[in-house]
Amino acid sequence: MTVQATSSAPAGAQRKRALAGIRVLAVEGFIAGPYASMWLADMGAEVIKIEEPKAGDAARSLPPIKDSGSGEPRSLTLFRANRNKKSVTLDLKHPEGVAIFEKLVAQSDVVLENLRSDAFDKLGLTYERLAAINPRIIYTSISGFGHQDLMPGPYTDRPAFDVVAQAMAGLMGRPEGAEEGPVYVGFPLSDLYASTVAVCGTLQALFQRTVTGEGQRVDIAMYDSSLVLNELALVMENATGVAAKPGLHALTAPFGSFKGRDGCISIAILGERVWHKFCTAIDRMDLASDPELQNGIDRHRHSAKLREIIETWLQVRSSDEAVKRFLEFGVPAAPVQGVREITACPQVKARDMILTIQDSAWGKVKVVGQPIKTSGSPPAEARAPPALGEHGRDLLKALAQVDDFDFDRLRSNGVV
Repeated sequence: MTVQATSSAPAGAQRKRALAGIRVLAVEGFIAGPYASMWLADMGAEVIKIEEPKAGDAARSLPPIKDSGSGEPRSLTLFRANRNKKSVTLDLKHPEGVAIFEKLVAQSDVVLENLRSDAFDKLGLTYERLAAINPRIIYTSISGFGHQDLMPGPYTDRPAFDVVAQAMAGLMGRPEGAEEGPVYVGFPLSDLYASTVAVCGTLQALFQRTVTGEGQRVDIAMYDSSLVLNELALVMENATGVAAKPGLHALTAPFGSFKGRDGCISIAILGERVWHKFCTAIDRMDLASDPELQNGIDRHRHSAKLREIIETWLQVRSSDEAVKRFLEFGVPAAPVQGVREITACPQVKARDMILTIQDSAWGKVKVVGQPIKTSGSPPAEARAPPALGEHGRDLLKALAQVDDFDFDRLRSNGVV
Protein backbone atom coordinates (compact mmCIF):
# COMPACT_ATOMS: atom_id res chain seq x y z
CA MET A 1 0.00 0.00 0.00
CA THR A 2 1.25 3.47 -0.75
CA VAL A 3 0.93 5.93 2.09
CA GLN A 4 1.26 9.67 2.24
CA ALA A 5 1.08 11.83 5.34
CA THR A 6 0.28 15.49 4.82
CA SER A 7 2.56 16.84 7.53
CA SER A 8 4.85 19.85 7.68
CA ALA A 9 7.67 17.92 9.36
CA PRO A 10 10.13 20.17 11.18
CA ALA A 11 13.89 19.92 10.87
CA GLY A 12 15.36 16.94 12.71
CA ALA A 13 12.84 14.40 11.43
CA GLN A 14 15.51 11.69 11.71
CA ARG A 15 15.29 11.81 15.50
CA LYS A 16 14.08 8.65 17.14
CA ARG A 17 10.58 8.59 18.54
CA ALA A 18 10.11 8.34 22.28
CA LEU A 19 9.08 4.66 22.29
CA ALA A 20 11.49 3.45 19.60
CA GLY A 21 12.62 -0.05 20.62
CA ILE A 22 9.42 -0.80 22.58
CA ARG A 23 7.34 -3.71 21.28
CA VAL A 24 3.60 -3.89 22.00
CA LEU A 25 1.37 -6.93 21.45
CA ALA A 26 -2.15 -5.57 20.97
CA VAL A 27 -4.99 -8.08 21.30
CA GLU A 28 -7.74 -5.66 20.54
CA GLY A 29 -10.98 -4.82 18.82
CA PHE A 30 -13.28 -1.91 17.92
CA ILE A 31 -11.95 1.38 19.41
CA ALA A 32 -10.82 1.40 23.06
CA GLY A 33 -7.82 -0.91 22.68
CA PRO A 34 -6.88 0.07 19.12
CA TYR A 35 -6.88 3.80 19.90
CA ALA A 36 -4.52 3.30 22.84
CA SER A 37 -2.11 1.12 20.86
CA MET A 38 -2.25 3.57 17.94
CA TRP A 39 -1.02 6.35 20.20
CA LEU A 40 1.82 4.09 21.35
CA ALA A 41 2.61 3.43 17.68
CA ASP A 42 2.58 7.17 17.01
CA MET A 43 5.18 7.47 19.77
CA GLY A 44 7.43 5.01 17.99
CA ALA A 45 6.52 1.64 19.49
CA GLU A 46 6.37 -1.40 17.24
CA VAL A 47 2.73 -2.37 17.64
CA ILE A 48 1.87 -5.90 16.55
CA LYS A 49 -1.87 -6.27 16.22
CA ILE A 50 -2.84 -9.86 17.10
CA GLU A 51 -6.01 -10.78 15.23
CA GLU A 52 -8.25 -13.79 14.85
CA PRO A 53 -7.50 -15.73 11.65
CA LYS A 54 -9.88 -15.03 8.74
CA ALA A 55 -12.13 -12.62 10.70
CA GLY A 56 -9.65 -10.25 12.34
CA ASP A 57 -10.60 -7.24 14.42
CA ALA A 58 -14.38 -6.81 14.41
CA ALA A 59 -13.79 -3.28 13.16
CA ARG A 60 -12.78 -4.76 9.80
CA SER A 61 -16.36 -5.85 9.14
CA LEU A 62 -18.17 -2.66 10.19
CA PRO A 63 -19.70 -0.67 7.33
CA PRO A 64 -19.01 1.41 5.36
CA ILE A 65 -16.73 -1.01 3.52
CA LYS A 66 -14.93 -0.92 0.18
CA ASP A 67 -12.95 -3.61 -1.61
CA SER A 68 -9.22 -3.00 -1.90
CA GLY A 69 -9.00 -4.72 -5.27
CA SER A 70 -7.23 -7.68 -3.73
CA GLY A 71 -10.45 -9.14 -2.38
CA GLU A 72 -9.98 -7.87 1.17
CA PRO A 73 -12.75 -5.63 2.48
CA ARG A 74 -11.50 -2.32 3.93
CA SER A 75 -13.74 -0.82 6.60
CA LEU A 76 -13.56 2.94 7.14
CA THR A 77 -13.72 2.24 10.89
CA LEU A 78 -10.32 0.56 10.66
CA PHE A 79 -8.69 3.87 9.74
CA ARG A 80 -9.84 5.58 12.91
CA ALA A 81 -7.51 3.71 15.25
CA ASN A 82 -5.05 1.45 13.39
CA ARG A 83 -2.42 3.51 11.62
CA ASN A 84 1.27 2.62 12.00
CA LYS A 85 0.67 -1.00 13.11
CA LYS A 86 1.59 -4.50 11.94
CA SER A 87 -0.86 -7.41 11.79
CA VAL A 88 -0.37 -11.03 12.79
CA THR A 89 -3.22 -13.55 12.83
CA LEU A 90 -3.17 -16.05 15.68
CA ASP A 91 -5.81 -18.32 17.19
CA LEU A 92 -5.35 -17.89 20.93
CA LYS A 93 -7.86 -20.65 21.62
CA HIS A 94 -5.54 -23.17 20.00
CA PRO A 95 -2.63 -24.58 22.08
CA GLU A 96 -0.14 -23.85 19.30
CA GLY A 97 -1.49 -20.32 19.01
CA VAL A 98 -0.99 -19.77 22.73
CA ALA A 99 2.52 -21.22 22.55
CA ILE A 100 3.45 -18.81 19.75
CA PHE A 101 1.91 -15.89 21.63
CA GLU A 102 4.00 -16.76 24.69
CA LYS A 103 7.14 -16.68 22.53
CA LEU A 104 6.14 -13.20 21.39
CA VAL A 105 5.54 -12.14 25.01
CA ALA A 106 9.09 -13.21 25.87
CA GLN A 107 10.42 -10.65 23.38
CA SER A 108 7.97 -7.81 24.00
CA ASP A 109 7.51 -4.96 26.45
CA VAL A 110 3.75 -4.49 26.61
CA VAL A 111 0.67 -6.64 26.18
CA LEU A 112 -2.40 -4.45 25.65
CA GLU A 113 -5.87 -5.95 25.35
CA ASN A 114 -9.50 -4.87 25.54
CA LEU A 115 -11.29 -8.21 25.52
CA ARG A 116 -13.93 -9.15 28.07
CA SER A 117 -12.49 -9.05 31.56
CA ASP A 118 -12.14 -12.82 31.95
CA ALA A 119 -11.01 -13.63 28.40
CA PHE A 120 -7.26 -13.73 29.00
CA ASP A 121 -7.74 -15.71 32.22
CA LYS A 122 -9.74 -18.35 30.33
CA LEU A 123 -6.89 -18.62 27.86
CA GLY A 124 -4.47 -19.19 30.74
CA LEU A 125 -2.78 -15.89 29.93
CA THR A 126 -3.01 -14.36 33.39
CA TYR A 127 -0.61 -11.62 34.44
CA GLU A 128 1.17 -14.15 36.63
CA ARG A 129 1.72 -16.37 33.60
CA LEU A 130 2.92 -13.49 31.41
CA ALA A 131 5.25 -12.23 34.14
CA ALA A 132 6.69 -15.73 34.57
CA ILE A 133 7.55 -15.74 30.87
CA ASN A 134 8.89 -12.18 30.91
CA PRO A 135 9.30 -10.38 34.28
CA ARG A 136 9.64 -7.05 32.43
CA ILE A 137 6.29 -7.36 30.65
CA ILE A 138 3.62 -4.71 31.23
CA TYR A 139 0.09 -6.05 30.89
CA THR A 140 -2.42 -3.29 30.21
CA SER A 141 -6.11 -4.12 29.94
CA ILE A 142 -9.10 -1.94 29.08
CA SER A 143 -12.53 -3.23 30.05
CA GLY A 144 -15.89 -1.91 31.13
CA PHE A 145 -15.44 -2.36 34.87
CA GLY A 146 -11.90 -3.59 35.50
CA HIS A 147 -10.48 -7.03 36.24
CA GLN A 148 -10.76 -9.31 39.24
CA ASP A 149 -7.02 -9.75 39.73
CA LEU A 150 -6.08 -6.20 40.78
CA MET A 151 -9.06 -4.41 42.30
CA PRO A 152 -12.21 -6.52 41.88
CA GLY A 153 -15.70 -5.04 41.92
CA PRO A 154 -19.23 -6.44 41.76
CA TYR A 155 -19.66 -5.44 38.08
CA THR A 156 -16.34 -6.81 36.82
CA ASP A 157 -17.89 -9.59 34.72
CA ARG A 158 -20.43 -7.39 32.96
CA PRO A 159 -19.99 -6.74 29.23
CA ALA A 160 -19.72 -3.09 28.26
CA PHE A 161 -19.58 -0.82 25.27
CA ASP A 162 -18.98 2.92 25.33
CA VAL A 163 -22.63 3.85 25.86
CA VAL A 164 -22.81 1.67 28.99
CA ALA A 165 -19.97 3.60 30.63
CA GLN A 166 -21.47 6.93 29.57
CA ALA A 167 -24.78 5.94 31.14
CA MET A 168 -23.39 4.68 34.44
CA ALA A 169 -20.97 7.59 34.88
CA GLY A 170 -23.78 10.14 34.58
CA LEU A 171 -22.47 11.60 31.34
CA MET A 172 -25.79 11.11 29.56
CA GLY A 173 -27.37 13.58 31.93
CA ARG A 174 -24.92 16.37 31.15
CA PRO A 175 -25.53 17.46 27.50
CA GLU A 176 -27.99 20.16 26.61
CA GLY A 177 -31.33 18.51 25.90
CA ALA A 178 -31.00 15.97 28.70
CA GLU A 179 -33.85 17.74 30.50
CA GLU A 180 -36.12 15.54 28.39
CA GLY A 181 -34.18 12.37 29.21
CA PRO A 182 -30.66 10.93 29.01
CA VAL A 183 -28.73 11.88 25.87
CA TYR A 184 -25.96 9.85 24.22
CA VAL A 185 -23.24 12.34 23.32
CA GLY A 186 -23.01 10.92 19.81
CA PHE A 187 -19.41 9.67 19.79
CA PRO A 188 -17.39 7.09 21.79
CA LEU A 189 -16.32 9.45 24.55
CA SER A 190 -15.81 6.73 27.16
CA ASP A 191 -13.85 4.53 24.73
CA LEU A 192 -11.54 7.34 23.74
CA TYR A 193 -10.89 8.62 27.23
CA ALA A 194 -10.28 5.11 28.58
CA SER A 195 -7.77 4.72 25.73
CA THR A 196 -6.02 7.92 26.76
CA VAL A 197 -5.90 6.78 30.39
CA ALA A 198 -4.52 3.41 29.27
CA VAL A 199 -1.72 5.16 27.41
CA CYS A 200 -0.91 7.18 30.54
CA GLY A 201 -0.92 4.02 32.67
CA THR A 202 1.30 2.16 30.22
CA LEU A 203 3.79 5.02 30.05
CA GLN A 204 3.79 5.20 33.84
CA ALA A 205 4.62 1.50 34.04
CA LEU A 206 7.34 1.81 31.39
CA PHE A 207 8.92 4.67 33.31
CA GLN A 208 8.73 2.80 36.61
CA ARG A 209 10.35 -0.21 34.94
CA THR A 210 13.45 1.89 34.27
CA VAL A 211 13.81 2.13 38.07
CA THR A 212 12.69 -1.32 39.23
CA GLY A 213 13.54 -3.40 36.18
CA GLU A 214 10.16 -5.10 36.53
CA GLY A 215 6.92 -4.95 34.63
CA GLN A 216 3.49 -4.60 36.21
CA ARG A 217 -0.26 -4.87 35.76
CA VAL A 218 -2.22 -1.87 34.45
CA ASP A 219 -5.99 -2.20 34.81
CA ILE A 220 -8.16 0.45 33.13
CA ALA A 221 -11.96 0.49 33.42
CA MET A 222 -14.14 2.60 31.13
CA TYR A 223 -16.51 3.27 34.04
CA ASP A 224 -13.65 4.64 36.18
CA SER A 225 -12.31 6.79 33.37
CA SER A 226 -15.76 8.17 32.55
CA LEU A 227 -16.32 9.18 36.16
CA VAL A 228 -13.27 11.43 35.83
CA LEU A 229 -15.03 13.26 32.99
CA ASN A 230 -18.01 13.91 35.26
CA GLU A 231 -15.96 15.07 38.24
CA LEU A 232 -17.38 18.62 38.40
CA ALA A 233 -21.00 17.50 38.75
CA LEU A 234 -19.99 14.87 41.33
CA VAL A 235 -18.04 17.32 43.47
CA MET A 236 -20.70 20.03 43.35
CA GLU A 237 -23.75 17.85 44.04
CA ASN A 238 -22.08 15.88 46.82
CA ALA A 239 -20.98 19.09 48.53
CA THR A 240 -24.04 21.30 47.96
CA GLY A 241 -26.88 18.90 47.24
CA VAL A 242 -27.65 20.81 44.03
CA ALA A 243 -27.64 18.76 40.83
CA ALA A 244 -25.89 20.24 37.79
CA LYS A 245 -28.30 21.25 35.06
CA PRO A 246 -27.86 19.69 31.60
CA GLY A 247 -25.82 21.79 29.21
CA LEU A 248 -24.73 24.27 31.88
CA HIS A 249 -21.45 24.71 33.70
CA ALA A 250 -22.01 24.01 37.38
CA LEU A 251 -19.99 27.02 38.58
CA THR A 252 -20.62 29.85 36.20
CA ALA A 253 -22.57 31.50 33.39
CA PRO A 254 -22.65 32.45 30.61
CA PHE A 255 -20.73 29.39 29.48
CA GLY A 256 -21.77 27.48 26.37
CA SER A 257 -23.21 28.00 22.91
CA PHE A 258 -25.53 30.83 21.90
CA LYS A 259 -27.60 31.32 18.75
CA GLY A 260 -26.75 34.23 16.52
CA ARG A 261 -27.99 35.66 13.27
CA ASP A 262 -26.02 33.29 11.05
CA GLY A 263 -24.91 30.51 13.35
CA CYS A 264 -23.86 29.73 16.88
CA ILE A 265 -20.88 30.86 18.88
CA SER A 266 -19.48 29.67 22.17
CA ILE A 267 -18.67 32.00 25.05
CA ALA A 268 -16.79 31.13 28.24
CA ILE A 269 -17.04 33.37 31.30
CA LEU A 270 -15.14 32.10 34.33
CA GLY A 271 -14.15 34.58 37.02
CA GLU A 272 -15.13 38.19 37.65
CA ARG A 273 -12.40 39.77 35.53
CA VAL A 274 -13.67 38.01 32.42
CA TRP A 275 -17.26 38.84 33.40
CA HIS A 276 -16.46 42.56 33.48
CA LYS A 277 -14.69 42.31 30.11
CA PHE A 278 -17.78 40.58 28.72
CA CYS A 279 -20.10 43.32 30.02
CA THR A 280 -17.85 45.94 28.41
CA ALA A 281 -17.79 44.05 25.10
CA ILE A 282 -21.58 44.03 24.80
CA ASP A 283 -21.91 47.60 26.17
CA ARG A 284 -23.86 46.43 29.22
CA MET A 285 -21.87 47.59 32.24
CA ASP A 286 -25.17 47.72 34.10
CA LEU A 287 -24.98 43.93 34.25
CA ALA A 288 -21.68 44.13 36.11
CA SER A 289 -23.42 45.93 38.98
CA ASP A 290 -26.63 43.85 38.88
CA PRO A 291 -27.02 42.34 42.38
CA GLU A 292 -28.36 39.12 40.86
CA LEU A 293 -25.19 38.59 38.80
CA GLN A 294 -22.34 39.25 41.19
CA ASN A 295 -20.58 35.88 40.90
CA GLY A 296 -20.59 32.72 38.82
CA ILE A 297 -23.06 30.87 41.03
CA ASP A 298 -25.49 33.83 40.94
CA ARG A 299 -25.18 34.07 37.18
CA HIS A 300 -25.71 30.32 36.91
CA ARG A 301 -29.07 30.74 38.65
CA HIS A 302 -30.05 33.38 36.12
CA SER A 303 -28.62 31.70 33.04
CA ALA A 304 -31.93 31.94 31.17
CA LYS A 305 -31.97 35.72 31.66
CA LEU A 306 -28.39 35.98 30.39
CA ARG A 307 -29.11 33.80 27.38
CA GLU A 308 -31.92 36.11 26.28
CA ILE A 309 -29.66 39.16 26.61
CA ILE A 310 -26.79 37.56 24.70
CA GLU A 311 -28.88 36.12 21.86
CA THR A 312 -30.66 39.46 21.40
CA TRP A 313 -27.23 41.13 21.11
CA LEU A 314 -26.08 38.48 18.63
CA GLN A 315 -29.09 38.91 16.32
CA VAL A 316 -27.75 42.18 14.91
CA ARG A 317 -24.21 40.87 14.33
CA SER A 318 -22.65 38.14 12.28
CA SER A 319 -20.91 35.33 14.14
CA ASP A 320 -17.55 36.54 12.85
CA GLU A 321 -18.23 40.09 14.08
CA ALA A 322 -19.35 38.84 17.49
CA VAL A 323 -16.34 36.58 17.99
CA LYS A 324 -13.97 39.33 16.87
CA ARG A 325 -15.59 41.76 19.32
CA PHE A 326 -15.25 39.36 22.26
CA LEU A 327 -11.65 38.50 21.44
CA GLU A 328 -10.76 42.21 21.27
CA PHE A 329 -11.84 42.50 24.90
CA GLY A 330 -10.12 39.28 26.00
CA VAL A 331 -13.30 37.23 26.31
CA PRO A 332 -12.85 33.55 25.27
CA ALA A 333 -15.19 33.01 22.32
CA ALA A 334 -15.24 30.93 19.16
CA PRO A 335 -17.50 29.85 16.31
CA VAL A 336 -19.26 26.51 16.72
CA GLN A 337 -17.68 24.50 13.92
CA GLY A 338 -18.70 21.45 11.96
CA VAL A 339 -16.44 18.93 10.23
CA ARG A 340 -16.02 21.06 7.10
CA GLU A 341 -14.93 24.08 9.10
CA ILE A 342 -12.57 21.99 11.23
CA THR A 343 -10.96 20.40 8.17
CA ALA A 344 -10.37 23.84 6.63
CA CYS A 345 -9.27 25.50 9.88
CA PRO A 346 -5.80 27.08 9.58
CA GLN A 347 -5.03 26.26 13.21
CA VAL A 348 -5.74 22.57 12.59
CA LYS A 349 -3.48 22.65 9.53
CA ALA A 350 -0.67 24.45 11.36
CA ARG A 351 -0.76 21.88 14.18
CA ASP A 352 -0.84 18.82 11.86
CA MET A 353 -4.12 17.66 13.38
CA ILE A 354 -5.41 16.20 10.13
CA LEU A 355 -3.34 13.44 8.53
CA THR A 356 -4.07 11.94 5.13
CA ILE A 357 -3.70 8.20 4.56
CA GLN A 358 -3.54 6.93 0.98
CA ASP A 359 -5.40 3.63 0.67
CA SER A 360 -6.00 1.33 -2.28
CA ALA A 361 -9.72 1.02 -1.48
CA TRP A 362 -10.67 4.41 -0.05
CA GLY A 363 -8.16 6.68 -1.75
CA LYS A 364 -7.27 9.61 0.49
CA VAL A 365 -8.66 9.17 3.99
CA LYS A 366 -8.42 12.09 6.41
CA VAL A 367 -7.89 11.08 10.03
CA VAL A 368 -7.31 13.00 13.24
CA GLY A 369 -3.63 13.49 14.03
CA GLN A 370 -1.63 13.09 17.22
CA PRO A 371 -2.27 15.91 19.74
CA ILE A 372 0.95 15.37 21.73
CA LYS A 373 3.60 17.68 20.32
CA THR A 374 7.16 17.55 21.65
CA SER A 375 10.51 19.03 20.71
CA GLY A 376 12.24 15.65 20.97
CA SER A 377 10.25 13.57 18.49
CA PRO A 378 9.25 13.95 14.85
CA PRO A 379 5.53 14.34 14.13
CA ALA A 380 3.23 11.35 13.88
CA GLU A 381 3.29 9.27 10.71
CA ALA A 382 0.23 8.06 8.84
CA ARG A 383 0.90 4.56 7.56
CA ALA A 384 -2.27 2.79 6.48
CA PRO A 385 -3.85 0.13 8.70
CA PRO A 386 -2.31 -3.26 7.91
CA ALA A 387 -4.05 -5.88 5.83
CA LEU A 388 -5.21 -8.83 7.93
CA GLY A 389 -2.15 -10.92 8.79
CA GLU A 390 0.05 -8.82 6.51
CA HIS A 391 3.18 -9.18 8.65
CA GLY A 392 2.56 -12.65 10.08
CA ARG A 393 5.08 -14.72 8.18
CA ASP A 394 7.99 -12.31 8.65
CA LEU A 395 7.31 -11.49 12.31
CA LEU A 396 6.70 -15.06 13.42
CA LYS A 397 9.86 -16.15 11.65
CA ALA A 398 11.89 -13.42 13.37
CA LEU A 399 10.32 -13.54 16.84
CA ALA A 400 8.85 -17.02 17.32
CA GLN A 401 11.17 -19.21 15.23
CA VAL A 402 8.34 -20.26 12.90
CA ASP A 403 9.89 -21.22 9.56
CA ASP A 404 8.05 -21.18 6.24
CA PHE A 405 7.10 -24.86 6.46
CA ASP A 406 5.61 -24.48 9.95
CA PHE A 407 3.87 -21.25 8.99
CA ASP A 408 2.15 -22.90 6.03
CA ARG A 409 1.17 -25.87 8.23
CA LEU A 410 -0.23 -23.55 10.92
CA ARG A 411 -2.12 -21.54 8.34
CA SER A 412 -3.70 -24.65 6.81
CA ASN A 413 -4.79 -25.66 10.34
CA GLY A 414 -6.32 -22.22 11.02
CA VAL A 415 -3.83 -21.34 13.78
CA VAL A 416 -2.44 -18.32 11.91
